[in-house]
Amino acid sequence: MAGWDLRPQGISHVLTTTGKTASHLETQAKDFGKHLQSAASSAGTISAGDGSGGSGGQGGKGGGKTQGGLVALALSEYAEHATKDLQFIAARAGKSLQGAVDATTAYLDGDEAMAARAQRAASTPGVKMPGVGKS
Repeated sequence: MAGWDLRPQGISHVLTTTGKTASHLETQAKDFGKHLQSAASSAGTISAGDGSGGSGGQGGKGGGKTQGGLVALALSEYAEHATKDLQFIAARAGKSLQGAVDATTAYLDGDEAMAARAQRAASTPGVKMPGVGKS
């Protein structure tokens, strides 16, 4: 069996770096949403030449519906799906980092417990002298 040699400083560095990178996901997800909204509002609509002014035949501003066309609808549906994926990725990253911390802590605690047992065993000599204790 291969030996394990965990270095807490190295693990701490990797977890810190990874945590900082993962924390940027929230900001990037918000920016992603803003960019999709901007793209959807800039996409406009296709007009069939009915004089609607590019409002999808809804009569312009007074038509009661917001402006949007097929591209805006597609971006909206994509954003709905992608948002769930981004939330899952952020949650998975957090749980993975916590799992690495928990595993490292358990390993190091186990090392300490094994070392303490070994020291206790070494401090109590178990030398049996031949002929001692026999009558």
